[in-house]
Amino acid sequence: MRGVAHDPVLRVKLMAMHEQGVPFTALSAEFGVTREVLSRWWRRYQADDLAGLQPRSRRPHTSPTALARSTQARMLALRGRRLSVARIAHRLAVGHGTVQRYLEAQGVNQLPRPARATPKRFEKRRPGELVHIDFKFLPALRNARHDFEFAAVDDFSREAVVWIATESTSAAATTFLEHVAATLPYPIEAVLTDNAFAFTMRHARYATRRTRFQEACAALGIAHHLLRPYAPQSNGKVERFFRTVNDECLHIRPLFTFAARSRAVDKFVWYYNHERPHFSLAGMTPVERRMLYFHQAE
Repeated sequence: MRGVAHDPVLRVKLMAMHEQGVPFTALSAEFGVTREVLSRWWRRYQADDLAGLQPRSRRPHTSPTALARSTQARMLALRGRRLSVARIAHRLAVGHGTVQRYLEAQGVNQLPRPARATPKRFEKRRPGELVHIDFKFLPALRNARHDFEFAAVDDFSREAVVWIATESTSAAATTFLEHVAATLPYPIEAVLTDNAFAFTMRHARYATRRTRFQEACAALGIAHHLLRPYAPQSNGKVERFFRTVNDECLHIRPLFTFAARSRAVDKFVWYYNHERPHFSLAGMTPVERRMLYFHQAE
């Protein structure tokens, strides 16, 4: 059978049997090897004795369509410069599939991801030293109206306050700030927000004007810090909290009314603060960490 690398021991056995007078037809019928293959083995056996019965490579002696070594080297060099397969193929006038197969064979089909700088994590030393505040859109309900989820997360204890509002204006943000100040059982020294118009006019035409939110911060004696542009990770604690609310509350079951959504979020936030272990707090809940701080401070 052509295409099968038969055991050299079998080859020797068959040639010995033929040498003793057994015809190729009988050997082919008994062992399933074609007469053509048996004849080829016999010729090689007569020419080179037992060495002629060793399996031989079927690889062609020449490969006219094989890539030149210089082309292979240039492919690797261009890949090292992070060029895509399509650009390498265009640059070298080689087929896209050829480049793809060669890079796969060399193990460089996937471009290495650039190393990311290790994030510098920070944590305040006491509750209320810094509270992260932000809001996000919520999917429209049956009345096709978008709602907004305002959230505040204390940097030290991770204690959270949430409020579902029907608008994202500075007035709504101010109402939420006053709600947070009245809810948290410790004074708020500073808040950190992004540069949305609900919080600041920093990027508006009249950048020197203060929003109602900023006026409320001043009235309450709260310092207002703004995120650096293009640095959303600085407000990562509240962003991560939004994802937790989505995964463990809002996406668990359909909520069709504003009241149902608000009740579900309020119930989850109580659970989050009082019962849910927080991995970044060594398994403590936010309330437990806050209480531990004030107990040790006594």
